[in-house]
Amino acid sequence: MPGSADRGPQTPPPGPRPAAALCDPERGWSVSFVGCGFLVFYHLGATRCLSERAPHLLRDARMFFGASAGALHGVTFLAGVPLDITLKFLTDLVESARSRTMSILHPSFNIVRSLREALHRHLPDNVHQLISGKMCISLTRVSDWENVLVSEFQSKDDVVDALICSSFIPFFFGLIPPTFRGVRYVDGGFTDIRSCFDDKMTITVSPFLGEHDICPKVKSTNFLHIDVCSLSLRFCLENVHLINQVLFPPDVKVLGEICLRGYLDAGRFLEEKGICDRPRPSPSVPSAAPEFLPFSWETASPEASPGAAAWQGRPEVAELLAHLRVSLRPWDESILETLSPKLIAGLSEACRPRGGRWSKICSFLPVKVMSYVMLPCTLPVETALAVAQRLMLWVPDIPADVRWLLSITSQAWVKMLIKTPCSDQKKKAKFSKITHLMSAQLQAQIPLPSLSSSNSSQGFKRGSSSLFFALVLITNTPALSPQRK
Repeated sequence: MPGSADRGPQTPPPGPRPAAALCDPERGWSVSFVGCGFLVFYHLGATRCLSERAPHLLRDARMFFGASAGALHGVTFLAGVPLDITLKFLTDLVESARSRTMSILHPSFNIVRSLREALHRHLPDNVHQLISGKMCISLTRVSDWENVLVSEFQSKDDVVDALICSSFIPFFFGLIPPTFRGVRYVDGGFTDIRSCFDDKMTITVSPFLGEHDICPKVKSTNFLHIDVCSLSLRFCLENVHLINQVLFPPDVKVLGEICLRGYLDAGRFLEEKGICDRPRPSPSVPSAAPEFLPFSWETASPEASPGAAAWQGRPEVAELLAHLRVSLRPWDESILETLSPKLIAGLSEACRPRGGRWSKICSFLPVKVMSYVMLPCTLPVETALAVAQRLMLWVPDIPADVRWLLSITSQAWVKMLIKTPCSDQKKKAKFSKITHLMSAQLQAQIPLPSLSSSNSSQGFKRGSSSLFFALVLITNTPALSPQRK
């Protein structure tokens, strides 16, 4: 596949590196965003800080890497999607999940459809040209469970398909994996959640506590670390709590705190590496909302932008900062005065209460308790409606998905028969030969059909019938069927 690379997961050595090793203009450097689900708010804050305090790190980066939500963030950043649009979509997605009694496990919550519609709506038509050769998306191939990195894209649909595959978690997002260029893939985090070519020249952004360039720091004497899919994690309860929030989103205000935490951690990284000095507090501004700026290379410096003092007085922002100060270090306490006004304004809008009286009524504890009590009555009805809706949306993809299900079923059946002991070597050789013929016949005689083509559907039926009779032939022919000892 052009623009892709197959490789197994690699475990990079943890530990800090000097700034000269990270920002070598001759060798170049890369930026890797760790897959983190709903904790992608952390990437927003960290990227905002880098674009304001050290824009050359992003502008001159050789390559961007990402898996799952990290890939989504990298693509939207390179495509120049405005900050307010990104925050609005993420907060709407979080509130949609939290409004359901079973969160993302509720049958009516279709995150794949929401992501696909949002990507088609907000990404520019030339996004494949903007990110080709600049963004590497991590995928996990279903057939052999190998990691694949894709960096070349031919169209906008190509980019959207790759992002959907990189974010797809089986059972949580669906049962049948999506396709990218005719091949089934799932979340790239299963095989390599922290993608890179050269660890020494890669700046890693991770919302989990561990040994990474930009990640949360805590005062602890716990030095135990575990490596999960090439990601270094500190063995502590904070990480357990964060991992739970990857799939089951917390309140939007908590995610806002995580976003500000990403900004502070990125600022600390820049000062520790000597890439830039501690920024000066920005002047205050009037209470009118400033214009949202997109994530672009030419972001104004914090000294030239309006300050955040006026926005910190808002109730939503004041509550965020109050919760954030509980776990801050002294350095972080001082950098709060230099927070990005654009980021604070966006979080203020995102955390502002939405909805009318009905929304407030549904947030009362007695109403929530009643919703859980009535769940055995309401869940079957909601499930039936959701299943009917998904079946209607599934109709165009039924032939391809059925073909794939037949393929994996035949492969599982053949592997089971091959492992069965056989007394005669000649019978075993014949059996192995017929299984290879079956696999070739399945690939040749079951084309990708279209519902509007009668010839394709006939070929699909013909291939399915030939597969069925081949299985019957193997299991019932004495000369080929294996014998148990």
